[in-house]
This record gives sequence, C-alpha cells and structure tokens, in this order.
Amino acid sequence: MLKRHRIRIDSGVDMARLTFAAVAAVTLSALWTAPVRADQPKPMAVKTCSAPADLVMVEGPLNHFAKALRAGQPVTIVALGSSSTWGAGATSRANGYPARLEAELRSEWPGVKLEVVNAGVNGDLAADMLGRIDRDVVARKPQLVIWQTGVNDAMNGVPVERFRDEVRQGIARIRGAGADVMLLDPQYAPRVERLPLTKSYVDAMQAIGAETGVALVQRFRVMKHLIDSAQFTVATLFNADQLHLNDSAYACLGHLMALSLDRAVEHQSGPIR
Repeated sequence: MLKRHRIRIDSGVDMARLTFAAVAAVTLSALWTAPVRADQPKPMAVKTCSAPADLVMVEGPLNHFAKALRAGQPVTIVALGSSSTWGAGATSRANGYPARLEAELRSEWPGVKLEVVNAGVNGDLAADMLGRIDRDVVARKPQLVIWQTGVNDAMNGVPVERFRDEVRQGIARIRGAGADVMLLDPQYAPRVERLPLTKSYVDAMQAIGAETGVALVQRFRVMKHLIDSAQFTVATLFNADQLHLNDSAYACLGHLMALSLDRAVEHQSGPIR
C-alpha cells in the first residue's frame, strides 16, 4: 500500500494528503496524436495538495487489475482519453497525468512491472475513442483502462443520451476483452463550468458508473476543491489557455489517482507487498 509518510488519510479532518512534483507551466507547443508511452518523469521540487477522502475513494471492482498485481504479473494500464490525457498544457508528456501516475505506482509497488500507456488523442469525442478501442486499447491487452471523456462532447453540444450510449458501449467492449474500467469525468475549469451541458455530463458520468458498477474518479469535483480550498488559483492550476492543467496540477491528479487505485485494491484484496 502507499507509504503513509507521503500519503495519509486523517480521519479527524477527513482529508487525503499527498505530495507531488511542481514546476512552472508553459503552453504545450507540439501536438501528436498516436498513443505512445510517455517517458518516466525526472524528480522535481515538492509541493502539497489535499482532497476530501470521499473524493479520493472510488467504488467498483478491479478484479483483473488486482489479480495481476497479486500474481506478480506485468501490469498494463491504458489511459484512454483526449487532450488532458495526451498531456496538453504540460511542459512535456512526461509531466502529464499518465506518466505521473506510472511513476507513483512504480515507486509504491516496486516489485511490480507496471506500464501506463498514454492513448490520449487531442480533440477526441467519446465516439472517436469508441472507434479506436480495438486498436489502441484491446490490442495492448491491459488489465485496467482509465477512460477520460466528456469535456469535448459537452463543448461540441453532443446530446447527453448519445454520449451515455457511446460510453456504455465502450465499457462493454473493454470488459469483454478482459480488462477493468475506471472512468475519469470532465475536468473543472471556469470556462467548462459555464458550458450549458457541463452539469448534465458530470451527472451522466456518475450515473454510468453507478449503473455499470465501474469505478469513477471525480475529477471535476477534485479540481474545483483545489481552487475552492485556496491550494491553487485559476492562474496556478491551469496552463495559459485556462483549460488544460499545468505540470504541478497534472502531478497532483496523478498522485490522487494513485491513491485511489491503491486504496481500491487494498479494500478489495488487501495491501500489495
């Protein structure tokens, strides 16, 4: 399980405290759409962020993922998504959330051969991701797929029911290939919050998670909490476009997601040694 001197749940304040790497953010200038594995990031300076425990905890079985961990088998996680999975806003893909998540999990589970594959494509809608699941996800034979989606669909006015159907189809396809699914709901940003469909999309992701029994990372609420609690401001959480995260915010998200996975696996079958 995660080292308690670095990540701790304090029942007295009901907060999960994590350390994460922080560096100055600059606008990402290069775009690449092929799903590739990001390089493992180099050590950086340390900062602290926190989130309420109920936002960190995820519910939903991770049977394939936990079984591979217990058996000491190589573990592949595919991060399926759009620009915020690809790493837009970070100084490099090595500082996006998939690479930060991989570095954290490798550190906390040193005996596990683990890889997080970045299958983010800038601008993708749920329908686009559904269309490349076989090529970019199933072909890699992952034990776990983290599916980030929703913002681009909301921005493009895709009807919520159509979006829900596409996500349900994707979940069924991934599960049918023998992998667990964890959903990552829309990112918070003031300009995203103002979209007419945003609340409906956040609610839809929660409903999909509940009806399918899939784990859900409440990214929208977590990011909003980081600003509401004054740990970040809009200027320090986002890149210059005020939509995509910067290096420090991606690092925070990666650590929070590592905590979510660690505690989900521990709750399901005990700590990983």
